Amino acid sequence: MFEVEEFKIFGFEHLLTIFLVIAFSLVCPFLFKRSSETLKNNMGLGIAILIILNETLKPFYYPALYPERFFFLSTLPLHLCNLASLFVAIFFITKKRFFYNISFFWGISGVLMALTQPDYPYDFPHLHFILFNFSHGLLLFAICFASISMKNIPDFESYKDTIFYSIPIVLIIYPINLLINFFSTDIKANYMYLLEFPLGENLTAFMPDPPLHLLIFIPIALLLFSITYLPFYLKERFFSQ
Repeated sequence: MFEVEEFKIFGFEHLLTIFLVIAFSLVCPFLFKRSSETLKNNMGLGIAILIILNETLKPFYYPALYPERFFFLSTLPLHLCNLASLFVAIFFITKKRFFYNISFFWGISGVLMALTQPDYPYDFPHLHFILFNFSHGLLLFAICFASISMKNIPDFESYKDTIFYSIPIVLIIYPINLLINFFSTDIKANYMYLLEFPLGENLTAFMPDPPLHLLIFIPIALLLFSITYLPFYLKERFFSQ
């Protein structure tokens, strides 16, 4: 039997997982860059189905596995990475650029935070460790496949759209948290970590208590969107010719 230890941020297992997720997500799409459009579209559809199944089943299998920490209404796909996953899946199905644009910024920023500052309590090979990194790795791979294999890139309009739609999403998710928690007497909903800090060591150690942490959360999110877009801005600005 494997001995399951308490999660250690930036320990060997954590760093190896980050490397493997990023390496697979970047290298594999390059292998399919010159494949036929039919093959890439079929692969995109397969990725979309896998994402939708995963996000649909989470509210059932997480509470079943960890009833002391999750219940159905606290595991709906309403975190930023959940929404980004569904958006990129919709893009693969519909080919509507709006869904790619939003999922790119939400997904890259969300996965960066999730991989470097996860909130699971135990290290590999604990099942929660595996499920968490599988979901976020799948999201990163999907975005890289859409970007590298299918040759989509974000532009300044998509950057502005992401900022424009992100604030209303927060304003919608916040009262959803409050509504769920009004009827829940035990486990609480905390989508997008708007009501409470995530578990573990993370940037929230330097933030004021909720809800004042949103005064720092939101600028950090906007900064991450900007950093995500910066390489594409520099390429367009200085290397477009």
